Amino acid sequence: MSSFIRAVMATAAVSGLVLLSACGSGDESGKGDIEGAKDGKKSASASPSSSPSRSKSLGAPDFDLPKDVRTVFDSEDMTGDPKKDEILRAHEHAVKAMGSAYSAEKPDWSLIGRFYQDAAGERLRANVKKYRAEGKVGTGTYRYYNRKVEIGKSSAAVTFCESQRDAFAKVAKTGKVIRTKPSMSDFTSAKDIMEKRGDTWVVIHMASKGSDEKCAR
Repeated sequence: MSSFIRAVMATAAVSGLVLLSACGSGDESGKGDIEGAKDGKKSASASPSSSPSRSKSLGAPDFDLPKDVRTVFDSEDMTGDPKKDEILRAHEHAVKAMGSAYSAEKPDWSLIGRFYQDAAGERLRANVKKYRAEGKVGTGTYRYYNRKVEIGKSSAAVTFCESQRDAFAKVAKTGKVIRTKPSMSDFTSAKDIMEKRGDTWVVIHMASKGSDEKCAR
């Protein structure tokens, strides 16, 4: 396990729109094949809001992203390895589902349940509800890069960087964008633990490190 991955698991942080605020504390030390995988399994069954009919394929579902919201993924992160690229595509769908939950007019909980389960699903739902209760939605461009996959016997870890330099919170009722000055807090490193359930790789545990210079660009 690289020092970078251990550092990501060691810290949970919040930044910008808080797309990564659902991350769990990194002081867990799962003894499974991928560090952190055991901690994500709080329940063996899929989330109640998950739709089996929508989970049969890794084909991209319809993401309800507003026109003022973009998620950009670095194509250079694709590896050419079929299994790793399958996981990266599923991870991309999961991130888009999270973005939709924070920014769409109404969160699609079934879509969240498709890609986020166990501890990750519970935390994400709680954070989305809190964010919406504050009257906020997301706007702008969210960039994801330096994504790497580590595959274990029954789970996989995706480490990556997120830039919210061009992303902001917006007051839902008025449409006023809450702009912030550029800072190191725009950059976050993260690690998602994923497990394949049925035909879909889902996120079961999340951790992040805010203001990470390694992700600055």
